[in-house]
Amino acid sequence: MLDNDAYSSPIPGLGKGLSAEHTLRSAIVHCVLKPGEVLSEARLCDEFAIGRGAVRTALQRLQASGLVTAAPRSGWQVSQVSAGEIREVVAARRHMEGILADVKLTDADKAHVAKLSDMYAALHGRSDPSLDLQATLRRAERDLFSLLAVRLNMPTVSGWLFDLWDRSARLVTFFEARSTVKLKGADRAALGACLLADDSEGAKAHLAAATDQLEAYLAARFLESSAVLNEPVVRRKRTGKAKAETNDIQPNQERIRTN
Repeated sequence: MLDNDAYSSPIPGLGKGLSAEHTLRSAIVHCVLKPGEVLSEARLCDEFAIGRGAVRTALQRLQASGLVTAAPRSGWQVSQVSAGEIREVVAARRHMEGILADVKLTDADKAHVAKLSDMYAALHGRSDPSLDLQATLRRAERDLFSLLAVRLNMPTVSGWLFDLWDRSARLVTFFEARSTVKLKGADRAALGACLLADDSEGAKAHLAAATDQLEAYLAARFLESSAVLNEPVVRRKRTGKAKAETNDIQPNQERIRTN
């Protein structure tokens, strides 16, 4: 859903705090900073070329977004992957995303939605090992969702939605890296068609079905995993070969309840 290289290139024009948040958020979403990893402010400053104050502000904002936690006596830690997080993210998306179906689009918005829909229609379902079609579709999906969220004209609600989409992307990235089964996303061309036809009920049905699809994927990948985290992931200076040596799923015997 995000540019895989975004974590290494802060967006020009952002204030230092927001730029640092964007950098660290993208690194967490793409599991460059892994679930359970203990974060040293000094090392983050060194590795991502960010000032200490900006790093601390970014971590506080990411804590509010649910992407990091304050670890007692250890500083900061990337939030663990757990059944509870999967249930929370899925339930929140199911409850909140329906509001996007009632967004009023301008003519310019509709032209953009039509362009995205045409691209989806051309690429969805195709398989070409020489092209990263899934990444292209996920960026377009995020583009569409971002447009709808901004047009809500409710900054707080939009912020919640952006956090949910980032947390969803992190979960998918985490499980796809550990499984041969990849998430085949919903055909957002169908959502675009509903939006262009002012079919809010159809759009809500599409969003609900897509959330069900996401839940089924995450639940299946969680249940098939036997990984257990025995201790926090300790961050090492990256040399190209250095990797975290522990598994990343939070010790948890609970199972996801699916409807």
